[in-house]
Amino acid sequence: MAQITDISGRLDRRKIKIAARGAEERRRHRRVRLSIPGRALSTSQGEFACRLVDVSPGGVRVAAPAELKRGERVVMLFDGLGRMEGEVVRAGKGGFAARLATTQRKRDRLADAITWRFNMERMGLKEDRTAPRKPGRGRATLSLRDGVIIQADVTDVSVTGAAFACLERPRIGEPVRVGGMTGRVARWLDTGFAVQFDPPDTPRQGQTASAPD
Repeated sequence: MAQITDISGRLDRRKIKIAARGAEERRRHRRVRLSIPGRALSTSQGEFACRLVDVSPGGVRVAAPAELKRGERVVMLFDGLGRMEGEVVRAGKGGFAARLATTQRKRDRLADAITWRFNMERMGLKEDRTAPRKPGRGRATLSLRDGVIIQADVTDVSVTGAAFACLERPRIGEPVRVGGMTGRVARWLDTGFAVQFDPPDTPRQGQTASAPD
């Protein structure tokens, strides 16, 4: 009986690890809404202007006047995200969705760039164009409920929260506003504190095709 119990325990731990890896993969491939103008190039349409609608490291949804064909290769360039190449999986008059073809290393870099760009806009951060672009680096202004204003350096950022370096230590659970976003102080850190953002409003469905995850 002891041996059966031990095997069962190992199987349970393995299931937990597999589930954790799956959750991490889904988090990294979470689709993010970003409206960024860009340029695209395809065999059938040549070069044309487009606008990013949403993106994940695995795929994009793009608004464009050009009507592409399913299975067609497309190259896209968006400011702050760089060059992307993929295959059109859905298309219509309003735009298209493409599955990105890239290496795991580039996917990880794109995930960081997406997260940084997403939060930079929502948090009202000002990017230093002369400095190398490093996700999780910037200066933010935080407002507390009692009117206190805190200037802090962003040391880490994700879609659901961010860490800030400063001397102030707001109370755990204290409501905080960062740019156009709201949240609460989740924990104290050695160099400052971390904020968990409130969930964003559910976006309305667009007219273009949905992107792959």
